[in-house]
Amino acid sequence: MNLFASPAPRREGPIFDRSTLLRTETPVYVIGAVNMDLSGTPSGELRMGDSNPGKITMSPGGVGRNIAENLRLLGRKVSLITIMGEDTYADVIREHCLNAGVDLQYSFTDPLGRTSAYLCINEQNGDLSAAVSDMTICDGLTPARLEPLLPVLNRGSMVIADANLPEETLAWIAKKITAPVAADPVSVSKAPRLLPLLSRLTLLKPNIPEAELLTGVTIRGDLNLSRAADALHRLGVKRVYISLGSRGVWADDVREGGMLIPCAPGTIVNTTGCGDAFVAAAADAFLNGLDTMEAARRALAASAICAEDNAAVSPKLSQEAIEIKLAFPM
Repeated sequence: MNLFASPAPRREGPIFDRSTLLRTETPVYVIGAVNMDLSGTPSGELRMGDSNPGKITMSPGGVGRNIAENLRLLGRKVSLITIMGEDTYADVIREHCLNAGVDLQYSFTDPLGRTSAYLCINEQNGDLSAAVSDMTICDGLTPARLEPLLPVLNRGSMVIADANLPEETLAWIAKKITAPVAADPVSVSKAPRLLPLLSRLTLLKPNIPEAELLTGVTIRGDLNLSRAADALHRLGVKRVYISLGSRGVWADDVREGGMLIPCAPGTIVNTTGCGDAFVAAAADAFLNGLDTMEAARRALAASAICAEDNAAVSPKLSQEAIEIKLAFPM
């Protein structure tokens, strides 16, 4: 039974805003999840098993959607390929994406599906304490659905995938996509889905548990960070960015080796979406011809800008904001 509104992708809105001057005419295609993000932050110390006074926010999110909007803020043409239901969450997300200039013409609608949602509880300082995600609808982003889009995808400047996609779809990307490919592991539970895709990756941003899972290397100290990055290089990844939280990232290039690059200073309000800002800025820097280390610095600056905002994507992000963050750290 066909669960979708039509056998072809439904056009969601105008392709791109031609009135805005962009640095490139070739779009980045992001294939991944959209969510409605529900975030709760207590006004005092988080007490587990109890009701905590605080602030609850709701905003469009999802790893793929966040990366796409961040790329648009950085001046890239971007087309998001995702799947949503026909519900209130989907209506809000579609309107937000189109207002942000994120193209949805190749996205799908499942009238029987439930648009993804992400519920997180933060510590008082904004760090994530726990989260629950409802992502079942993403299973509908199958190779059969994406196959008609292959000529379009291969004309893109880059394809970025997140591990909310089914493993068979990630394997299809590895086999069929000729454009540069980047990926986000999303979580420890979903990172193994990327294994078929590693041989094709231009860049990958795992955290320590995800890197350990993908490589089998136990990371204890900077030497093991280098070993884990080398293991990923042997599997085919060209640029590796292992997230170290408040320490920054271990940036490692298949030809140039690696080094620890510290976080850009800033006030942390909310860490949700910081990794997505990093991936977007690292991909943008790669497409601009910057080396792995400079890309890491710009990506960390983008993450710091995101951390200073309550939303999963900061509207303050721009090329100029990154330059200011790097030139005049707070």
